[in-house]
Amino acid sequence: MMITYAVIVAIIGQLVSADLQQQLALSSASSDFSQRLYQKVALDKPSIVYSPYSIHSALTMTSLGARGDTATEMKNTLSITSLGNSVHAIYKELIQQINSVTDVELNTANAIFVKPNFQIVPKFTQDTSEFYSAQTANIDLSADGGPEKPINDFVANKTKNIIQNILPPGTIDSNTVMLLVNTIFFNGTWRAPFEAHRTVSQDFKQLRGAVKQVQMMNADRYVNIKRDAVNKVDVAELPFKGGRFSMYIALPRAVDGITDLEQLLVQPEKVKQLFTGLSSVRVQLSIPKFKTETTLSLNTPLKDMGIRKAFISNAANFSGITSAQVFISQVLHKAVIEVKETGTVAAAATVIGVSLTSVQLPPTQAFIADHPFVYFLRDNQTGQILFQGKFSG
Repeated sequence: MMITYAVIVAIIGQLVSADLQQQLALSSASSDFSQRLYQKVALDKPSIVYSPYSIHSALTMTSLGARGDTATEMKNTLSITSLGNSVHAIYKELIQQINSVTDVELNTANAIFVKPNFQIVPKFTQDTSEFYSAQTANIDLSADGGPEKPINDFVANKTKNIIQNILPPGTIDSNTVMLLVNTIFFNGTWRAPFEAHRTVSQDFKQLRGAVKQVQMMNADRYVNIKRDAVNKVDVAELPFKGGRFSMYIALPRAVDGITDLEQLLVQPEKVKQLFTGLSSVRVQLSIPKFKTETTLSLNTPLKDMGIRKAFISNAANFSGITSAQVFISQVLHKAVIEVKETGTVAAAATVIGVSLTSVQLPPTQAFIADHPFVYFLRDNQTGQILFQGKFSG
């Protein structure tokens, strides 16, 4: 009996390990995609936030209906080719995990809105429901406020009104036959909140010698820190309650070091290293209190990254969705993040439009984020980067 028990435990252990390996492979693909996307959308902006998870999962869901060269380009750009069809089952498991965590408030949702009487392949509806828990509903062409309003209401509801009016009036036209929507909402309390009375106005050094006054949250505490002398960047982890999710701040040592850091992000292995090798050090911690909102049209960045035929009306192959000739007409993304003393609230939505022809001890060191930095809101268990951004004051 003892031998049988040991065998069962070993087998279960292998299954759990294999499942985690799949999640790590998916997070690696999503992170690789995110860093390439960062190079297209963030370099010319002083501050930005987006959700790698939202964009990547929405496009991967859409790829269920892609065929031929269209599918190949999407899978290569999303870095999911090596995962094969199992990528959708892995996302299913991730979505179930995300929607069941308890220490933070974290929810994700998918939906597909279809033009009335437009015929789509039943298997596409079944698969998006099975793997992505996607609701399917008709676009209400006669809705008060326009056909965009019910979809904007869906997004607002799923993000607790943080993401509003992602679709401007007139977005849905006579050629629009389908909209694929993803939302994500995060509300986490710091494991060690900042004291509000210690938040003060301080100088934040910007590029080219400019200085701006920002609200800085201050604390003296033990923090997981990494001092990377080779890449000239310091990393601090700010965990949320429960420890599974953390915000990582990657702070260049030089005031104008953000450009070198952004070049570092192109290398996938370098990004992974940002989250490893941290150790607990007592520091004087100063972090800006900020709110960033970003709206992105991703058509051009995605084309530049390799998804081309999907956007060409007479070349796209989405025969797994419909027998009609359709193409991706727009990919819209909106994200908001607010970092404050008690924790962080962040939300994002991605819409893919298919059309016809995101007594204290004295500190021994300091981590003062008083110049431009990159940050990541990350799931430490699966490695998924839920939100990524840059703050430059």
